Amino acid sequence: MRVTVKLFGPERRAANTDSVKIDVPEGASCADVRAVLADVHSALAEPHTRFAVNQRFVTDDHVLAPGDEIALTGLVSGG
Repeated sequence: MRVTVKLFGPERRAANTDSVKIDVPEGASCADVRAVLADVHSALAEPHTRFAVNQRFVTDDHVLAPGDEIALTGLVSGG
C-alpha cells in the first residue's frame, strides 16, 4: 500500500520536503512506516517524533488503513 507521510518542523527541514511517499504492506503499523522512513532519510526515524493519523496522535503500534492521512511531527513544547 502506498502512503504519503506529511512532515512538519525539523523533520520537514531535515528531509527538505513537506511529504514523503512510501510503500508499506497492507496492515502495516506506524512502526513499519518509521522503519521505511529510516531507510529513506535517517533523521525521519528519530524516536522523539510522533505520528498523527487522521489528525489524531497515535502510538507506533497503530495499524494503518488505506486512505489514512499520516503526519510525522517532532515533539513540541512551549506555553
